[in-house]
Amino acid sequence: MAIIKAEKVSKKVVIVGNLNRQKIVNSLLENPVKISEFAGYTAYTGKYGNEYITTVFHGIGIPSLTLVTDDLISLGAREIVRFGSATAVSDSMEPGTVVLPIGYSYNPGGTFKQYLNSDFSMALTPDFDLLASEREKLNNANIKTEIGNVFTSDALFTHTPEFIKKLSETGHIAVELEGAGLYFISRLKNVRALSVHLIYSNAVTGKSMEQNNINESENKIAKTILDLLTEKD
Repeated sequence: MAIIKAEKVSKKVVIVGNLNRQKIVNSLLENPVKISEFAGYTAYTGKYGNEYITTVFHGIGIPSLTLVTDDLISLGAREIVRFGSATAVSDSMEPGTVVLPIGYSYNPGGTFKQYLNSDFSMALTPDFDLLASEREKLNNANIKTEIGNVFTSDALFTHTPEFIKKLSETGHIAVELEGAGLYFISRLKNVRALSVHLIYSNAVTGKSMEQNNINESENKIAKTILDLLTEKD
């Protein structure tokens, strides 16, 4: 089932799970034009510098993200950056930090099992050059950044303090909803991918960002992502 109802998309794409975040990215593009809308999934293409960028709302959860990502790749996407949020599981991480996952852990089964039709697991990692370049851009913008392992969960509201502690003790720095799906599909389809997460809150300390600070931070982060996708290879 095709969710992106367009003849083609740009080679470089930003995907988001929050419509307001898509508006923020679109506001930085020149003449963003809606190229697809289906069941709430919207896609726009606009120009940034000398290149065209497509932005897409991927919905919530791994199955939703993987359907959208598969569509994008079939329509021509070759570099995909997911701009999302996450919750910190380390008491030392302040909300407002940006996390770049060097790898995702995930629950076995579901989408992964059905795609692979096998019991083996895959190492879910980003394109290293994208990660290194985005880290440099964030640092140059004076945005605090952490690189580490992130856990993708299908059920954030079921997590107990004991589970959060276990994630931290096993080397995870954050938890979120969909990122493992992007790294999974990108590896299967041989495209470049990276996730960029703004930490909205900390599950250990209870601290969280105010909405006005979220909007300000996401505007700055969106610019670094667009700069990343439009720099010379």
